[in-house]
Amino acid sequence: VLNVSWRKQVLFGSFLVTVFNSLYFIIIFDIWRNSWFYIFTDVSAMFMYTLNFLASHACMVEVAEPGYEAITYSLITTASNAVTPLSAVISYQLLAFFPSLNDQESIATDTPAVRRDFATLHFWVIIINLSSLISLPLLPRQKKETRELVAKGEKSTAGGLFVILSAFIFLIYSTAVTVITVK
Repeated sequence: VLNVSWRKQVLFGSFLVTVFNSLYFIIIFDIWRNSWFYIFTDVSAMFMYTLNFLASHACMVEVAEPGYEAITYSLITTASNAVTPLSAVISYQLLAFFPSLNDQESIATDTPAVRRDFATLHFWVIIINLSSLISLPLLPRQKKETRELVAKGEKSTAGGLFVILSAFIFLIYSTAVTVITVK
C-alpha cells in the first residue's frame, strides 16, 4: 500500500464503497432481507472508507514541515470533521424530497412507493458520493510528487482564500440550517 498511487487507492476505495452501498438495493427491493447481511454491507462499506482515509492521511506526513506535523494533522483532521454537520444538513434536505421517508410509521408500511422513494434517495446519495472524485486530481500520486510540490514552495493566495471561504460558508450554512430546524 505504501508504494501504490494514492489516487488509485482513493479510486479503488470509492469503487468498493459504491459496490457495498449498492448492495442495499438487495435489501430495499426485498430480494434478500437479513439483519446479518445489512450489518455486513454496512461494516464492509466502512472498512472500504479506510482506504480513502489511509491515502488522504499518508500525504499529510509528506506535506507537514518538520516540527509542525501535529498541527498540520490537527488542522486537516479538523477541516475533514467540519463537513460532518454539513453532510447531516444535506441529508435532511434530501429527505424533504421524499415525504414518505420522514417518519417511522410510513417506512414501516414498506409499500412499493416507500421502497421506490428509498431506492431513489439511496441512488442520489451514491451519485453525490461519487461526485467527490472530481477533486481526485488534486491529490498527489505518491510521496515523490508530494515532496516536489512542497519543494517548489509555491503559494496560492486564491487557493488558500477559496479553501478558507468555502470552509467558513459551509460552517455558517450548516450551523444556520441546524439552528433553524431545531423545534
